[in-house]
Amino acid sequence: MSLMNSKELEFMTNSGLIQDVSLRFGVIGAGQKGNKDADIFAGYRFADGTQCYPTLAINFAQADMIHLKNIPEKDRIHFDGMKGAARTPSLVVELFDPTLNPKANELRSQLAVAMEKKFANVEHLIISLGAGGGVGTGWGSLTLNLIKEGFFPVPITLLVSLPFDDPDEIANALLLLKEIQDFLKVQEELFESSDTKPLASVILTDNKKIYHDFELKKGSRTLQHSNLSWKDEGNNAVISTIHEANLIPANFGSDNVTYDPSDFIKLMQLSGKLLTIAKARLEPDFTIEKLEAKMKASIEKGYFACGHQYHTATMYGGFILRPSNADFFKDVITERSIKKVISDYNPITQMRGKFGDPIWNENYAVIYTFFAGMGMPNRFAELAKELQQIKEKQEQVQQESEVEVDVSAAIKNVKQSTFNPYQPKTNKFGGDGFGGGFQSVFSRSQSSVTKDDENQEGKKVEQPNRFGQRSGNRFDALRKIRLHENS
Repeated sequence: MSLMNSKELEFMTNSGLIQDVSLRFGVIGAGQKGNKDADIFAGYRFADGTQCYPTLAINFAQADMIHLKNIPEKDRIHFDGMKGAARTPSLVVELFDPTLNPKANELRSQLAVAMEKKFANVEHLIISLGAGGGVGTGWGSLTLNLIKEGFFPVPITLLVSLPFDDPDEIANALLLLKEIQDFLKVQEELFESSDTKPLASVILTDNKKIYHDFELKKGSRTLQHSNLSWKDEGNNAVISTIHEANLIPANFGSDNVTYDPSDFIKLMQLSGKLLTIAKARLEPDFTIEKLEAKMKASIEKGYFACGHQYHTATMYGGFILRPSNADFFKDVITERSIKKVISDYNPITQMRGKFGDPIWNENYAVIYTFFAGMGMPNRFAELAKELQQIKEKQEQVQQESEVEVDVSAAIKNVKQSTFNPYQPKTNKFGGDGFGGGFQSVFSRSQSSVTKDDENQEGKKVEQPNRFGQRSGNRFDALRKIRLHENS
């Protein structure tokens, strides 16, 4: 597996430095996008060769899982009779709904058994999916419903990629995001800030931004003659960043301020809302100006940037992986500058968190910055606007493509013709019983071309497809869930 997106991960792997992780999480990849992410996670190894993250791939189309490299067939879950979801998330939700499918409980049992075997020793689950496709979007909605029923014994993080350009995928993504938003609002009412949340965090990535980022990289001198898959490289960059954030607190210490594994666990499990990660490399010579510029660029333009509302964050965190001989990062002015950059997005005194400075043996530094506990990002509203623009453009094209033709000359020609070799000369059958006659354009009794009066047609009001919505109080089960409660 290529690690070209991460010099840091290559260094740690080749140096045998990966001995532990901060948070022992398992990974479920749902749908084609989720399968690819899970396959990357499944390839990560500790120095002794054992797997870092137990992983399952779930798909309704077996063919979508054929090319997975690191997930064996026994860990690829496919449900008999299913051949995909055709961008129809409802198929996934309905399949697992006992009120709609008599075999739903059998499928749930199949899923539970597979998870118990694979995730017996994890303390957290990341469920990765692409919002837009049928399986991924449907699995996101299904996950929310299963959380409400207490199906998962550990906290969940949703890792969701957002689509662009395709109106069907955008519509699906918007409905899933709205369902997540509604879930988080109720969860916030039911749990205290110090409680571990059932839906511990939500991490978003924006495919539109990632696509354009790699489009620009392709135009660079070093890559213009190379083949570059924005999906493959983008997936690697996103997953490797999450992996590094989980590795570094557990494997690198500091002689100044340590960012412990427990600090990372707290960030992942307590925020209960949107979480984002920013990563930036800082090459020597080190200056305050470069430090601040790199931090801001990574927060605003990094792979996890989605127009996040940083001012709504309740938690922050991060660390600078610094060279052992770079006292610049221990200087009081450097510390003040880091706090200033974070406070530019949200005053640091209004959030819980910590920033550390672990040491490694490379000559450059890497800055990781986290914000957590945020509301839905601006990208949510932008997607809704983009969908509206696409729909309006489609309607405009349809209207402009309608061809208006003057057929009056053709009608006149038909009327003037009396030729009918099939009309009997004597016997008259049927009389004038069908007084109205046919409404064909070729009817010679017709004086004009019939045109539908669009104003007479009532426009159908389409109701949004509420994935997984059920009657009654949907959150009764959620109110009973208290994961990891203090005794």
